[in-house]
Amino acid sequence: MFPYLLLGKVPLPTYGLMILLGATAAWVYFHHRLKARGENPGQAEQAFWFGALGAILGAKVLYLLPRLPQLMADLALLPDQRDLFTARYLSGGFVFYGGLLGALAAVWLFCRLRKLSFAALTTDLVPAVPLFHTFGRVGCFLAGCCYGIPAPEGCPGVVFPQGSAAPGGTALVPVQLYESAGCLLLFLLLDRLARRGRQGDALVAVYLCLYALLRFFLEFLRGDAARGFVGPLSTSQAVALATLAVVLGVLAWRRRRTV
Repeated sequence: MFPYLLLGKVPLPTYGLMILLGATAAWVYFHHRLKARGENPGQAEQAFWFGALGAILGAKVLYLLPRLPQLMADLALLPDQRDLFTARYLSGGFVFYGGLLGALAAVWLFCRLRKLSFAALTTDLVPAVPLFHTFGRVGCFLAGCCYGIPAPEGCPGVVFPQGSAAPGGTALVPVQLYESAGCLLLFLLLDRLARRGRQGDALVAVYLCLYALLRFFLEFLRGDAARGFVGPLSTSQAVALATLAVVLGVLAWRRRRTV
């Protein structure tokens, strides 16, 4: 919609700006909650940045996995067309689900290495994730990426201008804003649960299940084919179903152990 903002004569990408705002909001929330509970922010802040690194790596890996055969074929570009290879595979392209799973794995590993409680550490960290994602999806809308299918007659639609990532001239479902609104509701719910004493492991389960359902159904409104597919399902839908199965399986296993 507005892929760039002009600061004088300098174009600023709105997607990057919203990512920066989201990361700042998540950090401020996380730090505020730590101080409100009287926690020492030292190791928690280290876990935050450890998780951020895991998110970047996970998001890139899941983006590249469906493109692995083409990537292997394009390795021949490296000697003479390094810039083209970099632009095609390294300069952009991130999948949120990969980032989410990468962040959780990184924080879990951090807790194992430092002998910390994963549940206690993630109590304030988990609500910050959908807060960050709320801003990120607004950035997608402004850039025109992750766009929706053509809007059915009588349904709200947005026509993106020429030059954005979305095809211009056709009213599209603003699925990015629907997901942003869903993430904001998830943040408010998780924040409320955290303030009522729910621990991080419970919050992780709630978030993973609810976001998986949200993402699975919103994927039917997505129109960008480049996100990858596993049979009839998009990559994110397949990951959402796998996430639901794993989380519900772990919860059932833990419940049987306590009976």
